[in-house]
Amino acid sequence: MNILIFSVSIGNGHDQVAHTIRNEFLSADPENNVKIINTISLISPLLDKVILDSYLNILKFYPKAWGKIYEKTNKLDPIIDINEITNKLLATVWLRKPMVSFEPDIVFCTHSFPASIVSNLKEKGRINCPLISIITDFNIHSSYINDYTNYYVIPHENLIYVMENFGVDKKKVLPYGIPIRKEFSLNIDRKSIIENLKLEDKRTILVMGGGLGLGSINRIVKELDRKFKDIQIIAVAGRNKKLEHKLKNLSTKNSLIVYGFINNIHELIEISDIVITKPGGVTIAEVLSREKPFIIFSPIPGQESDNAEFLLNNGVAATTSDIEKIPLLINQILNNEIRIESMKKLSAYLKKPFSAKKIVDFTSKTFG
Repeated sequence: MNILIFSVSIGNGHDQVAHTIRNEFLSADPENNVKIINTISLISPLLDKVILDSYLNILKFYPKAWGKIYEKTNKLDPIIDINEITNKLLATVWLRKPMVSFEPDIVFCTHSFPASIVSNLKEKGRINCPLISIITDFNIHSSYINDYTNYYVIPHENLIYVMENFGVDKKKVLPYGIPIRKEFSLNIDRKSIIENLKLEDKRTILVMGGGLGLGSINRIVKELDRKFKDIQIIAVAGRNKKLEHKLKNLSTKNSLIVYGFINNIHELIEISDIVITKPGGVTIAEVLSREKPFIIFSPIPGQESDNAEFLLNNGVAATTSDIEKIPLLINQILNNEIRIESMKKLSAYLKKPFSAKKIVDFTSKTFG
């Protein structure tokens, strides 16, 4: 099969999901031909950089503004119609050219931006292959909803009712979960990881802020070090080199291990007693897959706030807006066996570590 995947390089999650799907298709059948396209970069590499920089600046300096934009566009008849704006770009045929030359048997979109454009191309009869949208947060934004999308992959069955409220036929909804790397579905040995990574076998707290290393990680690490003794703190800075440098230069009484962007985050989650993280969709799916209790901090207004609400309402996470209260939350959780067991069982109910395989199996059976 020829499989075309459109992604958007805003954050790390959309691209990560795209590559996870690609790898699963190639693992299932090396004869599959899979191509990933960064939608905005295809339109203009300069625009790609401008949009990413603008997005990061909004999140850093005007997070509430982003939340308002998200809220105003999350309606089928929004004040700001993202789909209408994106569809006006069709005259340039930036997306149609690679689609025609590649001749895909099926198109996947890991972001609503390309999903809207591809749906419009289908409506105009310029392409006729199936379109599957993969929603990468634990909430449903209306910008994903299009008349010509064949199927939607959503994070969990609990969100089917949201799709139905948007008028989507339940038969078009696939509650397979957010695709995460195969490593998160494997059984791994904690002691072996500790030995291989040369870490200590003691109470371990993992602090991370997604691929972009956003949030108050530096302050959280300092607070953990101030309030606890004889623990191991692992901090992941992602692609945030400035943060990584700051963390590596901290003087701490506890053991502090600092990483930048890494590919073995599944191992770090597995050896940790608790995870402190921003609630990005892919990150949530990864932590749930290892059934670890976690504390949410600094959710971005909009999709991350909705993610946080989903997690809190399902009993798998705790949160506070006061960094000084994080150690108290950690003690409340780790010193309560009932709570730990409850979080573990609820995480097991929510996790979907085999999403990518289910998507590939469904695609092969339905369109192969």
